[in-house]
Amino acid sequence: MPPLNSLDTWSSRTEWKVEKPKSKCFLIGEGANTEYWHFDSLATRLAKEGKPELIELKPVERTEGEKNQSSPKKLLEHAIAVMNGQVNGSDFIKGSDRVVVVFDVDVFKNNPDGYATLLKDFRRERIEVAVTYPSFELYLMLHKPGALETTILPHKNDIVENGHAPGSRRRYIEKLASDELGMNLKTNHHVGDLASNFETALVAETRLNQNPDLAVGRLTSNVAKTIQGVIDDGAIDK
Repeated sequence: MPPLNSLDTWSSRTEWKVEKPKSKCFLIGEGANTEYWHFDSLATRLAKEGKPELIELKPVERTEGEKNQSSPKKLLEHAIAVMNGQVNGSDFIKGSDRVVVVFDVDVFKNNPDGYATLLKDFRRERIEVAVTYPSFELYLMLHKPGALETTILPHKNDIVENGHAPGSRRRYIEKLASDELGMNLKTNHHVGDLASNFETALVAETRLNQNPDLAVGRLTSNVAKTIQGVIDDGAIDK
């Protein structure tokens, strides 16, 4: 019998599965609470299912000093800091890790050129974007079965306009989503429970605009699509 390290036996090791070490995908959300609660719950759920096998989803929790720095430009700066290892616990490895920044586009409602410039800035830094128009509440509503048909599409124009809800100081989509989902999405950590219906959101989202370049003035979400892309990229058997 030849020694174990013999070249004669080298080609016979087909039954051994060699797995690459996990890379990381850092998720940075605009909101200090809502987005983090949701993505942390989703990452935990997927990890229990062994997904994605080769990529670890790492939601980035904002520090107290960062919580008020939620403009898309500040998020870009924060993402660059993560990539440069300037954020505690980021341990970003260039060449294998990636960053996804999630933000609302309604702030660019009257400034589409500024939005286009911002997208170029993100792409120049090789940072992925997952955007919503008008806001993240739209994506969260997609997790409720039937909400797209019964609530979102019938109120499409009001959602896109996103003025103040009648008799309220809250934005239209914020109040609509809170009523539909039965909780204040900005203060209730149970928003993370919606992650159990990620697949529902993934399917419903395909009926909205998913192209970030066309987001201004259109019902838009590519959040589920982006996360599913990470899951697919991290699968052992693609």
